[in-house]
Amino acid sequence: MAQERLSNDEFLSRLTTLLSSTHAATHGSVYLTQKPLKSTDESTSSSPSSPQVLIRASNGLSKPHRLAAKKSKASDAKKEKVRFATVVETSELEAFYTKYAETCKKGMEGLRKRDKKKAKEKAKAKKKGKAGAGGGAGAEKASGS
Repeated sequence: MAQERLSNDEFLSRLTTLLSSTHAATHGSVYLTQKPLKSTDESTSSSPSSPQVLIRASNGLSKPHRLAAKKSKASDAKKEKVRFATVVETSELEAFYTKYAETCKKGMEGLRKRDKKKAKEKAKAKKKGKAGAGGGAGAEKASGS
């Protein structure tokens, strides 16, 4: 599947849609990546082109064989991989990042905070179990001598 390249405004509107659809599904992931874009036509042009940044968004659904395993669920059967990108000129980068940050913040407003309480309790219990076992054996040796 080829990656769809959009204009900056189209990219932001599609990103908003992707974030809201993921939120409406109550689960899922959105992957955002960025990297400097190297021009492939440098040898043909006499002057080097201005530096650019490639920004991608994806819903994380990748390999068809992974989807086939999940198709047993009715909700997963309809999901398709969503992948699109935009190229931003470095001169326009600051203005784009301002809009990009606003879009991401709006898309993340409804997210719940992770419940770290259970993980902390498990770690604490595990730590107590190790400390109790080690301390008990040392105490027996000291009293037996």
